[in-house]
Amino acid sequence: MRKGPGSCSSSGSGPGYSEPLRILAVETSCDDTAVALLEDGRAAAERIHSQLVHVDHGGVVPELASRGHMKVLPSLVDQVLMEAGSIHPSMIDCFAATAGPGLVGSLLVGLSWAKAAAWASGKSFLGINHLAAHLYVHYGTGSEVEFPAVALLASGGHTCLFGMASWEEIVLLGSTRDDAAGEAFDKTAKVMGLGYPGGARLDSAAERGDPGSIRLPSPLSDPSDPEFSFSGLKTAAKLAWEGGADLHDLAASFRETIVGILVSKLMYQCSHSGARSVLAAGGVTANSLLRSRLEGEASRAGVRLFLPDLKHTMDNALMVGRAALAVLRRDPSAASPLTCNAFARWSGTSLSPLGCQ
Repeated sequence: MRKGPGSCSSSGSGPGYSEPLRILAVETSCDDTAVALLEDGRAAAERIHSQLVHVDHGGVVPELASRGHMKVLPSLVDQVLMEAGSIHPSMIDCFAATAGPGLVGSLLVGLSWAKAAAWASGKSFLGINHLAAHLYVHYGTGSEVEFPAVALLASGGHTCLFGMASWEEIVLLGSTRDDAAGEAFDKTAKVMGLGYPGGARLDSAAERGDPGSIRLPSPLSDPSDPEFSFSGLKTAAKLAWEGGADLHDLAASFRETIVGILVSKLMYQCSHSGARSVLAAGGVTANSLLRSRLEGEASRAGVRLFLPDLKHTMDNALMVGRAALAVLRRDPSAASPLTCNAFARWSGTSLSPLGCQ
């Protein structure tokens, strides 16, 4: 197998790559800059830098996010390589970066860096799909997913249900028609004066409220319908707040409504598909009620539940690296073209870890 851009080096006894297989992964899809060095799927070192500048604006400002990535990415890479044992770029087999979906300006920072590093070192480059990467955070962990499986991806930008016959066969079952669950949490928290990012603060406030005290609408709440809608719920919460609702009671009622919808739809798909595993991923899976509710429902259903640890519920580079690892285990010569470009949205029904072929 030839060495250079488009293939992994063959310096070890593995199938076309070194042992351990080293992947340097970069994630810059929104406002978090993340870098991880993986050795056979294990994080030898990783760093995540969150941009605090957006707090003053009450939300992510794309231009500021892009500039923030450019400022900190080189130093994060240096820190990760040093922490992993003074790894030289020539010792890395493949460079992987998120290609999309996400903020294009932010994506281009990580994508351009990874492509340049791959070209300069004569190694492989892989552009990774951000949505698939969130699910692949559960890949190669030592506790293997049993298929068939169903998965919930709930974040600030996406709310989707997927059916999984295997890691190679992931099919979209349904998604949100308007706002994502994480966006609804964050914007409602902002209306209530809880600050940014609001999801965690609303979750905390909800602990001191009565979830049954305020009646809120549950749009598209039929468990058999895999589609979601949270825009109307967000508006209803805003009106309740303006009408003098108690902060803690409103937070608890709002959280209960969203979590109830997410869990009921996911577990319906589980029970009607013969799933043996249930996966959840994305920033919303940091929500304490969602985690405890899923644990209880999965236990009652007798299926295996896979939740990311709290650190990896948010955007991170470990998930990007594990998605790349899965690609390379299937095809050691796999590579994305250096013309791979960033994309803002994903549309389709079959989800692949590769963001560009």
